[in-house]
Amino acid sequence: MYRFFVQPQVNAETQKLAGYELLLRSSCHDYWVTPTDFTAVPMDQQVLLSYQEITSILKDHRDNPEISLNLNREQFTDRRTIGHLIHLKKSVKNLNLIVELTEAPSLEELHRYVALYRSFDIKLSLDDVGTDNPWSQAVQDVLPFMDSIKFAMQNFRFQHRQGEMMQSLNFWRKIADNYQLGFTLEGIEDKGDVKLAQEYNVKLAQGYYYSKPVPYAAV
Repeated sequence: MYRFFVQPQVNAETQKLAGYELLLRSSCHDYWVTPTDFTAVPMDQQVLLSYQEITSILKDHRDNPEISLNLNREQFTDRRTIGHLIHLKKSVKNLNLIVELTEAPSLEELHRYVALYRSFDIKLSLDDVGTDNPWSQAVQDVLPFMDSIKFAMQNFRFQHRQGEMMQSLNFWRKIADNYQLGFTLEGIEDKGDVKLAQEYNVKLAQGYYYSKPVPYAAV
């Protein structure tokens, strides 16, 4: 059994809700866990599950918050997946949809598919810059096609790389400015992190300080 949990994203300056990231979870022995293989869940099923969550969110929030979904490289380049996302975009009026890419596509793949996403106003964000997506020629090729990037502080903490975090954050904040990209800071755990997000003038802040991923009904 699968369902989407949600984690709020807030405007770093105003601290008001700005959006939600949908995070797929599977039921295992009465617990909800992160699936080991996201492609094991057919995309039409994921879109159906996300539709249920998105319509509930937009019913409660008339200010049209951003909704983020994660895709890996295989899903991003799959024509059926693109079709399902286009169907979702057309089915939900005024849906402000952002695809967070967990892996950087090749330049050839971007040239082939990005126009399909653009034509239906589906925004693109590169996830986990500095850790899962470190600086490389492949990432540099991707950035002109992105609308935003996301920096995950919790990845540095989990990998015991806290000593590298601030230098990397400085670097990626400058990259976002150079490429005119929105910047999301994830891993906000306390008031000090909130202040850090404001000092770095990030667009969105996300983390356990606001909420762990939970079923939307529990938000």
